[in-house]
Amino acid sequence: MKKLIVPRKFVSLLPPAVGGCFKEWAQFMYNSVQFNMPDSSIHATSHCERVLLYALLVGAKILGQEDKSLVSLAHAAVFHDTRRKHDGTDTGHGARAAAYYTEFCNGRDDIKYCPIAACLMKYHDIDDAKGEAAIAQEFPDCAERVILLYRIFKDADALDRWRLGRRGLDPRYLRTPDADGLTGFSRKLVEVTTLED
Repeated sequence: MKKLIVPRKFVSLLPPAVGGCFKEWAQFMYNSVQFNMPDSSIHATSHCERVLLYALLVGAKILGQEDKSLVSLAHAAVFHDTRRKHDGTDTGHGARAAAYYTEFCNGRDDIKYCPIAACLMKYHDIDDAKGEAAIAQEFPDCAERVILLYRIFKDADALDRWRLGRRGLDPRYLRTPDADGLTGFSRKLVEVTTLED
């Protein structure tokens, strides 16, 4: 069992049920998920582990700690950068990750495919307006809910931009007030975990 990079003191800020979800899916990632670029210092497991924490923190604040959608956010966090080809913009890596996730879940007992998770990762690397329009077409009966999850997930991914440097994150571009309230937390977590990488 791999030791997680996020220190316990950061995980302890999650409600107990959400903390269990974080540990479960972080370990699942390390044990089962393959990355095209496993040695990337900015788009591999460390990044995805932190995004998982942010997604669950923001998701639990907005949706409530018992909301079943937290698992969709966890799946999206774990898989979203698995199919990158390089560390640049790489538009399309979200769709490749969604395809990998879909294939990965087929016939497995340890993970249940979630179409919303696939959608979140598929559109996370494109402009919000285009992503939200695509979500509205794919999920016409629950578009508002899925768009909210999309915004939470994109904010979780953005909160980890501190790994790109001290000007990596511009909070003005965050979509939710709950994510905006975590900018100092995320900066500290990146500092602590990148020193330990």
